[in-house]
Amino acid sequence: MQSPFDLKNRFAAAADRLAARLALLALCVAYFFLLWRRGLPSLMAGGALFALFALSLALLERRTLGRRDRLLRERLGGMIALDELLLLPAAQACEAVCRLLCDALDAEALGGARMRYAGETWLVRVSQCLSGSRVGEGDVLSAHRARVESGAQRCALASTGGFTPDAVRAAEWVDPPVRLIPGRQLALLAGRQHPASDEEIARHARRRRTPFSWARIRALALSPAKLPRYLLCAFLLLMLYFFCDSPFVLASCLLSYVLALLCDRENRRRFTL
Repeated sequence: MQSPFDLKNRFAAAADRLAARLALLALCVAYFFLLWRRGLPSLMAGGALFALFALSLALLERRTLGRRDRLLRERLGGMIALDELLLLPAAQACEAVCRLLCDALDAEALGGARMRYAGETWLVRVSQCLSGSRVGEGDVLSAHRARVESGAQRCALASTGGFTPDAVRAAEWVDPPVRLIPGRQLALLAGRQHPASDEEIARHARRRRTPFSWARIRALALSPAKLPRYLLCAFLLLMLYFFCDSPFVLASCLLSYVLALLCDRENRRRFTL
């Protein structure tokens, strides 16, 4: 998705579309004029060819927009499903993923996060982690032990994030191997089964919007790691002031020193909850 700064305004978009169509019309008319060397027949034939190209482009654009809209809804639907799955209790998350796999694979749900697929009983387990995190081999071994305890023949371990190389090796080492489903594939399955509606897209956008917070800016600007940087910047600016004798450089030096004092004062505060 593009940001509002990457999008053109309506006037610019309309001007670009008009210029492109006028250029296409001129090319069509010029083609027939070079063939016939006659003005009016070339204009009529070029207009007809232009109308054919314009209709073809409109149909292609409509199909492209429809495909992009479907892919966008599937992607957002998968993201919303992962966010909801992350906040569910472990048992409910396993049952939700089991229902999703049953719908995608046309399998039979047996209850208790179990399903029958290809003549075998599968146990579905879920490792809930934040996006960008990866599941280790401990979760894979826990899923294998849960399969043995439940009496299922096979086990599928889904994750809302990814899997470490050790987890992949552990899944291949156990007998029978554990089927790993990473978060990207899980989001793809969920998005295909349940594309996002307009209300879900609007609700997801409101929840993802980060408000402008002075407290967040203050915490970033006055973090402990910034103190030596502010002091170094103030020292370099002071040396530069001795060479060029610029009031602007002196003001920048004083500002860096004030920021260093504020950073030191902020970090000396007593810890409170």
